[in-house]
Amino acid sequence: MKGRRLELAVLAAAAVFVGILAVSFRPGRRPAATAGKGRPANAPGVDAAGEPTTLLDGFDFTETVGGKPLLRIQADRTIGYGPGAGLPPSLYSGEKVTLTAYPDDGEPVTVLSDRATYDERSRESRLTGNVRWTDKDGGLAETEEALFHPAARMLEAPKPVHFTQGSMDITAPSARYDLKERVVHFAGPVQGTGSGEESGGLSRLTARSALYRRDAGLLELEDADATSKNGDRFASDQLVIKLDTSGKHHPEWAKATGNVRGILSPEGAAAGTGSKPASPKGPSPNGERPRAERQYEGQESLVAFDADGKAKSFTLRGAPAMMKEPERRLTAPQIDLLFADGKASAARATGGVRIDSADGRAEADSGSLGFGKDGETQNAALDGNVRLEEPPDRRAQSVRAAQLDSRGIWVLTGDAGSAAKVESGRSRISAQRIELERPLKQVRAEGKARAVFSPDPARKERTPTFVGDPERPTYGQGERITLDDERHLATLSGGASLWQDTSSLFADDITLSDADKTVTAVENVRAVLSPAKPTGKDGGATAPSAPDKDKQDKAASVILAKKMVYRDSDRSAHFDGGVTMNRGGMHATGGSSTAWLSKEGEQAHGVDSVEITGNVQMQDRTLGRSATADKALDYPKLGKTVLWGNPARVVEAAGNQIAGAVLTITDRGRSVEITAPEGGKTETIHRTDKD
Repeated sequence: MKGRRLELAVLAAAAVFVGILAVSFRPGRRPAATAGKGRPANAPGVDAAGEPTTLLDGFDFTETVGGKPLLRIQADRTIGYGPGAGLPPSLYSGEKVTLTAYPDDGEPVTVLSDRATYDERSRESRLTGNVRWTDKDGGLAETEEALFHPAARMLEAPKPVHFTQGSMDITAPSARYDLKERVVHFAGPVQGTGSGEESGGLSRLTARSALYRRDAGLLELEDADATSKNGDRFASDQLVIKLDTSGKHHPEWAKATGNVRGILSPEGAAAGTGSKPASPKGPSPNGERPRAERQYEGQESLVAFDADGKAKSFTLRGAPAMMKEPERRLTAPQIDLLFADGKASAARATGGVRIDSADGRAEADSGSLGFGKDGETQNAALDGNVRLEEPPDRRAQSVRAAQLDSRGIWVLTGDAGSAAKVESGRSRISAQRIELERPLKQVRAEGKARAVFSPDPARKERTPTFVGDPERPTYGQGERITLDDERHLATLSGGASLWQDTSSLFADDITLSDADKTVTAVENVRAVLSPAKPTGKDGGATAPSAPDKDKQDKAASVILAKKMVYRDSDRSAHFDGGVTMNRGGMHATGGSSTAWLSKEGEQAHGVDSVEITGNVQMQDRTLGRSATADKALDYPKLGKTVLWGNPARVVEAAGNQIAGAVLTITDRGRSVEITAPEGGKTETIHRTDKD
């Protein structure tokens, strides 16, 4: 799986970017008062308060409730308005005003404005003209109007609020701060823009509304949508960000719920290492492969940040959660991303994992992905009840599986109670460890490997089994088995064997070629060819027990040699390297041998004849007879053996001898016919008791 680093810069930036807006409403230090001169202009609402009755060169008023300060208003020049001359003012209008609102506990909130009014009757204050407040990190918030409602313990900014810090610029239509609950409410849409330098890469943010819970340090956004300067995207119905309250203002964690979705751009910080990224349509100037974006979706996500504000883990949950790349899609109820130095290093999925790609599908109870330094997916690991499907008809299952992306290999492993298994069409293979290599189109099995080679009637294929009926399954085992789809080969190594019913083939290595319809066995070859027995065509759903190499059917022909090559075209098997044949009580040796198998009917996997050549030595232990010849041809079904020599010779147990160019032994050894060589004669030696 080729991927990108999943550094969630979008979430981290959202926490910092919008968090500063919330912090701008936090209680801060009281700024120094600013002197002003001249007669104050009439403030809004003063006409209804009556005539100006008092002119103050300075104004400093603190209102208390139960001995605790509620608010404090300071101004350079103030006019008091009342019902008439000599009567106490009911409303004060001042210039260069500082309003300090006191919550029940904690630091007060201080706001500056060009003008302000204080109404003695309602105890409310209204600030207008360049209303502003600053935070200790250098941020500046501005609006045209702010209202303080002491009864509701509410500081309200009913007009657009504009906040800037460094390259960031944020606006909201309005905002209000509940001093009692210590919560800031932002009306929407909340919008932010910036260069990304002070916002962790974030360049744009929108939210339908937002609120900041001061005591808990929680920033809550509705319908949040954020974009980084390089194209990363994040969105969710609700987003809650926990901000550090120690003064760093870094996010501690961020939780999103409802339609969580995101895109990690190939040009974003989450996907690159600082080098110029490749174009999606072609290689980069330095020859790197094109990199494409990675998408994710879920119902809920949780991001944890380190002390520097970098993401250290990301959990995505859904039914299922999804992470998609151009070449694959990962789905699971839960996907966890782990980070190193702010960059994604691995992904883990639990609760039922599925990976879909053009190469097939993989499922398991849990799984993980490993990422390289360049963000590319390097490997995948699945654990528990693993199932794989690959086109056109390959299926596999195992206890564990690992995909090595750089080599295009799946490695399947089993345990003591369950082997790894692969099915392709009607053929099957199992072992302790199986490798599926797509580039070479190979299946390699190791450790007590077993296989079932079945013909496919739909493709009209025959299996070159040698040991039985090619229309039925043939079973095999070895320490290693390799299936090569490209070359249409099956190789069994390390104590290899093939069998069907009671016929079998043993050797150090056995190779079946579908391309040229041959079977080749080398080193320690042992072929057991039994007469056919009536049986069904399906061969059973599972492989029968492997045959015992040391046991044999009395009617079977057993041939030992160094090498065997079977050709399905004429159903012949040629043995070389010192041949030994046993059938019943008969034992024969020679330099080489060829066996011809039957082609029709129930005897299709029986032996028609076996030829032995080169210094043939034969013994029939049942009759106590021995023979020598240059060539012997045995017909097991007919109970007939023909010997050729110069001459061929048969010696009975009593010492009687028969010699001739051709000796034909029939009737299961009871009769011997002698044929003289052309122009020659036969020889018979009969020994009497006296002899």
